Amino acid sequence: MTSRKTVATALIVGCVAVVMSAVPAFAAQKPPVHEHPAAAAAKPATAMDTKCQGMMAEHEKMMADMTAADQRLDALVATMNTAADADKGIATAAVVTEMAAAGRTMRDAKAKMDQDMMVHMMEHMQAGKDSMASCPMMKPMGDVKH
Repeated sequence: MTSRKTVATALIVGCVAVVMSAVPAFAAQKPPVHEHPAAAAAKPATAMDTKCQGMMAEHEKMMADMTAADQRLDALVATMNTAADADKGIATAAVVTEMAAAGRTMRDAKAKMDQDMMVHMMEHMQAGKDSMASCPMMKPMGDVKH
């Protein structure tokens, strides 16, 4: 599970690095707008806010799916470890089959998330430099320690 979080974090950090390298050029195009925090909180949800929430929901679903896959695998491993000698081969095959299926599922989900994140970040870049900073998908990036 930890390696999945590490991979997900590394993926997001890499994508943000690519996008952020282009941000200075966009920053020069639009002067900063100062808003009072109360006015920002009172703003109605924008289409971008809706897209950000959708990306967060997709990410949370992916994480829940990975947790469920880990739990299924844990149960199969427990069954394998307690199986009688005659049933050990069948139980081991079930573990290997689950691991193979989980690997394919995770690879496919990662490919889809990579594509979706790139599209989402490009939308933020088109919306302006402050747009990405307010995205909830980018909030965990502030927690990354170097």
